[in-house]
Amino acid sequence: MRISALLLSLFWGLLFYGLIDLLAFAQGPDFHTTVLLSTGWGLVFLFLVAAPLAAVAVRPAASSAALQQVALVAVAVAAGAALSASPSHLIVAIALALTVAVLAGFAGGRGQLAPRGWRWSWTPGAVVIVSAVPWCAYAWTSARATGSNPVADDTWGLDHWPVQAALPLAFLLVSALAAGHPSGWALPTWCVGAAAGWFAVVCWTEPHLAGSVSRPWAAAVFLWALTFVAATYLSAPRPGRPSG
Repeated sequence: MRISALLLSLFWGLLFYGLIDLLAFAQGPDFHTTVLLSTGWGLVFLFLVAAPLAAVAVRPAASSAALQQVALVAVAVAAGAALSASPSHLIVAIALALTVAVLAGFAGGRGQLAPRGWRWSWTPGAVVIVSAVPWCAYAWTSARATGSNPVADDTWGLDHWPVQAALPLAFLLVSALAAGHPSGWALPTWCVGAAAGWFAVVCWTEPHLAGSVSRPWAAAVFLWALTFVAATYLSAPRPGRPSG
């Protein structure tokens, strides 16, 4: 299982350009106008997909939380494809689902996809709920830009805008998973917190580029990321204290 998880992590993080696109800001002026689109692609496939798979390679006990997270990213990519009317991106969602299925088979089957011990916690849950409308609005705006915005980028022949639409949906789904403190909840918590924080920093630096948000919104996203991580940890169940 370790080797399969490592190979799949390398595929999504390197061969699928997760790391390369995430570092587009350092690749010169030719990539400047699309840096937010490259950042979105990198955050989805490096932070939200490759990172949890790498965690499985290092520590197979983390497989349950990692596979649940990747499965939710697959749902987000499928939703982004549907909102953008881009059937080709469903191939990516299917490939993510197959990644989950393969590793779940090694780890003991479908039981790995059930969030054991998940119970809604209102402290981090409220942080997730408050962000739902802005994240969904950003997803809708990105989806509508597919094929209509003059600024575009592609990887493997796939337009970045549907993936940009999937990014905030993945933030919502994965943060909602972590808010319930299932087994391994720290993994999705930090993946979302780090990815949202990175997104906020790039938006703050480049507020006028396609796919970006204003600096006040960038600051709000960064604050949201910090608040979500803190709220999730503060509400985590401890021995002798019920969750909720």
